[in-house]
Amino acid sequence: MTGRSVQQIAAGKGGAPRTGQPVRRNSRNAGGAELALWRKHNMFPKTEHNARMRAAEEFEHETKLPGRRNGALGAIGLKVYRYLMRLRGKKSGRLDPTIRWIADQVHHSRSAVAAALKRLKEHGFLDWIRRCQPVEGAQPDEQQTEQIANAYVLPLPASAAERVRRMLRRPSEFVRAVAERLARQRKLETSTVDEVIGEVQDPALRAILARVRASVDSANPSSGQTEAL
Repeated sequence: MTGRSVQQIAAGKGGAPRTGQPVRRNSRNAGGAELALWRKHNMFPKTEHNARMRAAEEFEHETKLPGRRNGALGAIGLKVYRYLMRLRGKKSGRLDPTIRWIADQVHHSRSAVAAALKRLKEHGFLDWIRRCQPVEGAQPDEQQTEQIANAYVLPLPASAAERVRRMLRRPSEFVRAVAERLARQRKLETSTVDEVIGEVQDPALRAILARVRASVDSANPSSGQTEAL
């Protein structure tokens, strides 16, 4: 076996012949937007990995009509989803296998995998960015850019995100917002004026407040510098 990494093989890199196919519309240069999206959507702990899979399975069960073999995602869709979550880079979230690579790993045809990816995207469990890259060493009269594997991200639809939250017993957004507001209120009740001014992010506003503070102190010397709000 060559020295190519699994991710390079999965992405179709490392000496693969050029396809000569034109670059598809809306393709982006590799190494750009997908990096932030990988960090945002593809980096989560193993406990969430299991919860996400259960949420997808529950969604599949709920959307399965009587007499039908599959629900909205389908058995192959769940299989592909499970494989993609396992393949994602744990430190970077990187996820860019070719469809052919996925098909080989899950033991289904390329067309079946492509259809499964489409269903996952339609229902909010998957998204991707089409990518391209410059052709290294291309002559002026040759193709300058070539298509490469898509960059996949693993968002969650709202219903599945709520399932995951309940499974992991995480507080809801409303509860977190209330807790943060109460924490800020408690902090304000025990903070000095100087401490509050010091936390203002805008330097200009912080300077104005400091001058106002100094003006108040000069008009009322007995107030002291450590007076609580």
